[in-house]
Amino acid sequence: MATQQKKAAMDIFPAKLIRQICLEAGADEVGFVEIDRPELAQERQGILENYPATQTIISLSRALNRENVQSPARPLYNGEVRRTEEDLSRISGEIMRHLNSQDIRGVILNPAFPMDMNRWPGKTWDVSHKTMAVEAGIGVMGLNRLVLSPRFGSNIFLNSILINAQVDPYDQRLEQNPCLNCRLCAAVCPTGAVQKDGAFDFLACATHSYRDLSGGFDWAAALLTSGDLGEYRAQFQDRETMGLWQSLLFGFNHKCGYCQAVCPVGDVGMPRYLADKKGYFQELVKPLKERAEPVYVLPGSQAESRVKSNSHKEIRYAKLARPLQ
Repeated sequence: MATQQKKAAMDIFPAKLIRQICLEAGADEVGFVEIDRPELAQERQGILENYPATQTIISLSRALNRENVQSPARPLYNGEVRRTEEDLSRISGEIMRHLNSQDIRGVILNPAFPMDMNRWPGKTWDVSHKTMAVEAGIGVMGLNRLVLSPRFGSNIFLNSILINAQVDPYDQRLEQNPCLNCRLCAAVCPTGAVQKDGAFDFLACATHSYRDLSGGFDWAAALLTSGDLGEYRAQFQDRETMGLWQSLLFGFNHKCGYCQAVCPVGDVGMPRYLADKKGYFQELVKPLKERAEPVYVLPGSQAESRVKSNSHKEIRYAKLARPLQ
């Protein structure tokens, strides 16, 4: 009995110690959430299925380079996202190795992919990093459905680590919302997925931004069923073929990210925006609104109407992402 009590006491670690381990490994922000927190009710099953011994969720963020995120040259944005995701995975592994040396065990979740595609087309992830980050006090969910950090704004990549130890103290939600209510994310969204009244059209966002990831089944169908090259090219432009081919060879590329690019929240963006709102719009928002590009929508959707109202965008029709039939 005495041994069990001693072990229980030793399983509570100072949050300061673990935070320092995480920061020294390269995380930019760290927060801790207890498994029994009522706000995790919808996440708890997925957490425990991944690691039944979970007592604490460590939420981590790694900042992206803001200038890459804001650049109209979207390959620069996608390169930054890829580097940051890989960096965060490495950092998470380094943290876990240090925690192991403190007799703390756990599992490292993936910042994004791979996910469990056996559940497709349903929910393919187990734990929402955004929910963990909000509960850990790293940020607040923004109008653009990205976590807004007071320090870095929406320019962060998130991950979570599940450990078998309790920490003291745990972090809590932020009391203040850093969002400036500027509505720039709604203004720049090419599909109208981000709406000024706070609504969000997930399907419109995913259809366009994730075109080269989960929208490729109609491409595969066209490859299989086209009688010749002319019939295939009547469905897919050569640049679309190259985009999808690049996603297979190199990795998935977002087609948007504009709501992240224009968000002024953060230590760097906020003073710049507040000092010259018109100049901020001209320099960062306008180039993305006027960027010539195809935008993928479903026929008859509100996104279709939004794209038609912008002469700089070329409307391209997509089919719902579903397995080949």
